[in-house]
Amino acid sequence: MENEFDIYDELRLIPNTTGISTIAQVKPKDIVLPKIFKDVIMKTFPEIRDIVCTGYRENTIYNPMNFEPIKRFMVGVDVYFDDVKFATKPKNEYNNSFDTFFKMTYSDVDFVSFHVQSYIFPPEKTNEEVFFEIFSPNHNPVV
Repeated sequence: MENEFDIYDELRLIPNTTGISTIAQVKPKDIVLPKIFKDVIMKTFPEIRDIVCTGYRENTIYNPMNFEPIKRFMVGVDVYFDDVKFATKPKNEYNNSFDTFFKMTYSDVDFVSFHVQSYIFPPEKTNEEVFFEIFSPNHNPVV
């Protein structure tokens, strides 16, 4: 499900005390990746220019022994690359790596997982941009 976070960028279901779900507003800026975790990702994958949270999904499961609810969270992320040719791995490989790195960084937190929602690449330069880049007074050719 490639776009499973689309609805969760703006809305999230929250159970209330009556057992009926209500809708609450959640903005992507409400959560950010911890700096230490982001540093681990950036150093491990040099092809990644940036990684940004797009939202999260909350899921409740029940312990079969005592039926206590256990909340789990899936964090949606967009991965930014410098160029299309650097994105050589499939999304699920990044998902697995991010999950593993998070568990290694925060060993006591086992209820968070990650889902790469999108790969984002910078737009290709137009011929005009390339021309002016080459012929600009500040251009220093690499020899």
